[in-house]
Amino acid sequence: MIHCPAVHYVVGDIHGCLQALIRLLQREGFLGEELQWTGGEAQLWFLGDYTDRGPNGIGVIELLMRLEREAAAAGGAVHALLGNHDLMLLAAHHFTQVEIPSFKRQGQRMTFYEIWQRVGGKEPDFERLNESHIKWLQNRPALARVEGTLLMHADSLFYLEYGDSLEQINQSLRDILRSDSVEAWDALAEQFASRFSFLNGGIALTEEFLGQLGASRLIHGHTPIYSLIGYAPQMVLYPLEYNDGLCFNVDHCLWNGGPGFVLNLSQPGT
Repeated sequence: MIHCPAVHYVVGDIHGCLQALIRLLQREGFLGEELQWTGGEAQLWFLGDYTDRGPNGIGVIELLMRLEREAAAAGGAVHALLGNHDLMLLAAHHFTQVEIPSFKRQGQRMTFYEIWQRVGGKEPDFERLNESHIKWLQNRPALARVEGTLLMHADSLFYLEYGDSLEQINQSLRDILRSDSVEAWDALAEQFASRFSFLNGGIALTEEFLGQLGASRLIHGHTPIYSLIGYAPQMVLYPLEYNDGLCFNVDHCLWNGGPGFVLNLSQPGT
């Protein structure tokens, strides 16, 4: 019998938009009418930012947690990476009324909870967050490599501040998410918010970054496509390809009305 390799698919930022995510996954054949996994042996990757801005981040997390189990039972898989907003929700939980050190050094007073609210945190998510959600978020890898493609949340070089390899970077971030070091959490949150590294750095910088991590192209979210191309979010139906096909941005901006899309990694051009 000939065994066909699994097909990998990628979904960008969700930001608490549970109903939009359900519509997207049903439209693309991954989710049935009863919200059950119907993707078979497909490998479905999510690139982080499950919470904030939209109304039901915990609902998104719970759906992905359940689909992980159902997809595995069907011979497929659901994978979810860490985004900066997921980190911010955890920080708001762990250090709720702690003042952020980097703000204090600048003469400002802001707690982790207050900055989380400022970036779109929703109180119902904070109230519903439980130990199972926290453990799940803490175990999200920052990076993944799929057949030469690097998957990550942020279009940023900051990952290399935490290691020289994919494995080392993932372990370093996991260690921070299990630590009580306010300074470490603060530094990671500040770095994780950065963007535009590859758009501004161009092909040479992108190739150097990819070479360091053993990949030939990268796919990221984090920076809404519509903000870069001048279209309304409702008109964003495809990834933004740049740097001669080395980079693909998949932030479809569901939270601002984008219909969303799922990227098939085996399609021509990707």
